[in-house]
Amino acid sequence: MIQKILEGKTDIDQLLVVTFTNAAASEMRERVLDAIYQKLDENPEDENLQKQVVLLGKSNICTIHSFCLDVIRNNFFEINLPANFRIASEEEIQLLRQEVLEEVFEELYEKEDEEFARLIESYTGYRGDESVKEIIFQVDRMVQSMPFPRKWLDEKVEMFQGEKQKGKDFSESIWGKILLDDLKDEILDGINQLKIQKNKWEPYEEMKKYKETFQNDIQFLQDLYDACDSWDRAFDKAQNLKFKTWPSVKEANPDWKEEAKKARDQVKKKMSSLLDKTLLYDSEEAFQDIHLMYDKLATLKKVVFQFEDTFQEKKRSKNMIDFSDIEHYALAILVKENEEGEYVPTEVAKAYQEKFVEIAIDEYQDSNQVQELILKSVSRGDNIFMVGDVKQSIYKFRQACPELFLEKYENYALEGNENGLKIQLFQNFRSNQNILNITNTIFENIMSKELGDIAYTKEEYLNLGADYPVIENGVGKSEIHVIDIEESEEIERSEEEEEENGEENERDLTGAELEAILVRRRIEELVKSGKRIKGKDGSYRKIEYRDIVILLRSTRSSAPIFERELAQHNIPVFSDTTAEYLDTMEVETIINVLKILDNPLNDIQMVSVMRSPIGGFSDNEILEIRLENREENVYLNLLNTQKKKVFSSKEKLDQFLEYLQNWKLESEYLSLAELIWKIYLDTGFLEFVRKNAQWGFKTG
Repeated sequence: MIQKILEGKTDIDQLLVVTFTNAAASEMRERVLDAIYQKLDENPEDENLQKQVVLLGKSNICTIHSFCLDVIRNNFFEINLPANFRIASEEEIQLLRQEVLEEVFEELYEKEDEEFARLIESYTGYRGDESVKEIIFQVDRMVQSMPFPRKWLDEKVEMFQGEKQKGKDFSESIWGKILLDDLKDEILDGINQLKIQKNKWEPYEEMKKYKETFQNDIQFLQDLYDACDSWDRAFDKAQNLKFKTWPSVKEANPDWKEEAKKARDQVKKKMSSLLDKTLLYDSEEAFQDIHLMYDKLATLKKVVFQFEDTFQEKKRSKNMIDFSDIEHYALAILVKENEEGEYVPTEVAKAYQEKFVEIAIDEYQDSNQVQELILKSVSRGDNIFMVGDVKQSIYKFRQACPELFLEKYENYALEGNENGLKIQLFQNFRSNQNILNITNTIFENIMSKELGDIAYTKEEYLNLGADYPVIENGVGKSEIHVIDIEESEEIERSEEEEEENGEENERDLTGAELEAILVRRRIEELVKSGKRIKGKDGSYRKIEYRDIVILLRSTRSSAPIFERELAQHNIPVFSDTTAEYLDTMEVETIINVLKILDNPLNDIQMVSVMRSPIGGFSDNEILEIRLENREENVYLNLLNTQKKKVFSSKEKLDQFLEYLQNWKLESEYLSLAELIWKIYLDTGFLEFVRKNAQWGFKTG
């Protein structure tokens, strides 16, 4: 791509490069600019390169949402959207969603809708209707990842209307197949656990009767597994499930007996619970149950649609759109349904097709179906280049659709075919051979088509792309340390460590704390080992603390534990936890103050500041203001309460509103830093936080 730009075959603004994050888009721009400048150094008079530097500013190297916003802003009139629409904050949308759903439920209650009443009775108990509301939220969120949510939900609900054939085995339905496949996986896991126990006690004659019990359990579960090709066969087998009584052998070692019994009980309890939840009915009853769900699901669908209609109306009235709207509005601009019921590109999409010579999509495995149709609509069909790795797909919970990647991976050919050309990029340029070896070994054994969407065979191995001779006399070795939390005496603290950590050792250590101790000790061993590594200048030197990095799945909860453990043993440590810093209560409070100065109609931020030490309002005082006034907005309630002069804490209210008025005026001429400092001085908030260092954690 860059080569074509440098050679003058393509202008940079004729490309659409879609990245997953804004950071990735910025990095891509920098790389392109660096490549152009390198060529310009060689040929400063090259007019094409000079032109590309200018065009880079309006190039389409961006996230999918940035591109969709560009489509909307340039074609807002196509969907009757006001030109001055704004993107609402997540907090604002959450509040509005809750208000809209409450409004929809209240309307349905007032109408005494019988179908709605049956839906409520089916999914709620004496605790109220919160569970139904949560279901509606979940369904609405999930269907938004579909290009045409209503059509998709209609089709899925109608599937329950169609399944009512007599004499048909439930395993032939999509639900039966899914349930049996999951059941078979759990049965295999149970069999493997029992085999481990049987083999463990094989050498000990005194455990003979227990080994026989394990073998009987294994055979029973194997028979159940074999019956899972038919729902009714599996149902009949499950009805006769009865594990044999655990034998009593006096001469057997009591600890061994207890260990074996505990392992067997875990499998027994899990399997009994699973069968009770899964194989409840025979095929005929199962189909009847599915069909009976149709009426409830049809009602649920109707409520979801009513909620979405009202939600959209509210957003339109407030002149705002949310994150999900961005993709769907862009899709509405780019795609239309023709007379044959097919979805085809609009004239706007065809204009984009003429504009973009090439379209490149990064992290394609995390695309969803809406994004797929958007990008397909602006392509010419033969000018899309996708890069991805399904093994790195981690956003299925956000409705990413790795199946899109797999479909092309399986249908495209290495030599090219009518579907497309597949280029396999299996070289890894970031890790040494020892890291790749252990990674390949682990994932070859745990990753399959069923678990991970792809079989991790030798064809999928990560292969060494660049050699980094980091450690003297070799590349070092990879180690795996497994911590058994129940038997972790080997990494319990020494007496000296207990004295250093004080009262903490009076309680059991958590898994993260045990892991931190192990990592800290390993770091100490490495630094004291005298091993030498290659420095940037090519010479070898001893390992230092700065050469070691700890990678965590999530820093939010684990990083503070590791930081504390390392710091207590005088090991220098830095943790990149900027996001957590911004999430602390004291920082969030000032951010919320700035937000309400910009727009006092932000209810969530307003209430947050009122409840903080800056406002000092109690929950009862906020409730008193709300009961006294029925305005939709909190700020308007405050102003009306001040006018009525009936508030129990009038001085507090006057002071708070005076602060807001003064800060709003001062924000017109003060810099941001000066304004924040003024807020600190006026309220004494900085001093309060200093004296109450744990305030944010107590109220957060």
